[in-house]
Amino acid sequence: MKRIATVALAGAAASVMLVTPAVATPGGAAATAKAPAQAAPAGERGISADPMCNRGTHKLTWTSKKTSWVVTHRSVLENYTGGTATKTRKAEKVKEVGASVKATAGGKISGKVVLASLEGSVGLELQAEGKRTKKSSESVTFKVKKNGTYIFYAGTKKAGGWYTQWRCDGGTKWIKTGRVGKAQSWTVKTEGGLRCGTKVKKNTMAAAVKKKYC
Repeated sequence: MKRIATVALAGAAASVMLVTPAVATPGGAAATAKAPAQAAPAGERGISADPMCNRGTHKLTWTSKKTSWVVTHRSVLENYTGGTATKTRKAEKVKEVGASVKATAGGKISGKVVLASLEGSVGLELQAEGKRTKKSSESVTFKVKKNGTYIFYAGTKKAGGWYTQWRCDGGTKWIKTGRVGKAQSWTVKTEGGLRCGTKVKKNTMAAAVKKKYC
């Protein structure tokens, strides 16, 4: 069954019939209708047909979004003394993560605007454009009580994706500006220690460390 939404345009003698996918729009409303033969990317569905926008405003939609844990520093200790060992070691850098914004079509948008939009889209507190994770080693002091292999680490969660910019045209619909690009950033540092063989929660930094290094 189709549902046809009738929207009366201010100053117009006739109404406009809109047939749109049943998806959320930037203004918070949803239009309901039969899906098109070829659906738009998830971040763009419904936006061009949203009749509730403020003329001249801009929005970004995101596609191919991804978040992942990245180990930036690591130190490995094997303890088979049979007793307690207290050590201070340096976790050396194994990888570096930066925050960047790159325009691939239509000109560059403010990096602050792009990363603020990405931040809201992925639900993470992200670093500003140009920021990078620490290049030097991290000093870690720890005490181990059981025999086994221990990994001490520092890292972060990286986020990225592709953006498309839209502009509200005449207060009646969203149109693409032609500005497209990609961005990535990272959130706060996470550090800790892990004894290989210990059960850890899924979707944590420790789980990423265990999978990669144990």
